[in-house]
Amino acid sequence: MKVVTWSTPDQESSMSTLWRQEEFKQICSRESLTEKAADIEKTIAVKEYKRARYDFDPTMFYENRFWNRRPDGIVINKNHRTLYIVEFKQSSDRNKDFFKGKGRKG
Repeated sequence: MKVVTWSTPDQESSMSTLWRQEEFKQICSRESLTEKAADIEKTIAVKEYKRARYDFDPTMFYENRFWNRRPDGIVINKNHRTLYIVEFKQSSDRNKDFFKGKGRKG
């Protein structure tokens, strides 16, 4: 029996989409994951351009931000009933000239 599963989506998918496709429901409920994720999301600064949405409903803001994330992979440990969300994205993922620009600053 396979205890740990490593999943890397073929295309970028939001956490909400991955939840429907992967074995998440065997590990914990969506509500439980939302609650745990909100604790982590609260430690991440709110960008100024998103401040109005945050001010309107902070709880919903954190939930939406988490479920709209597009992780690079998910590790599922069935024995420990644990999900690990793997995120490697950096600015370089979005901007092909990132390394050129950073090299000039040094």
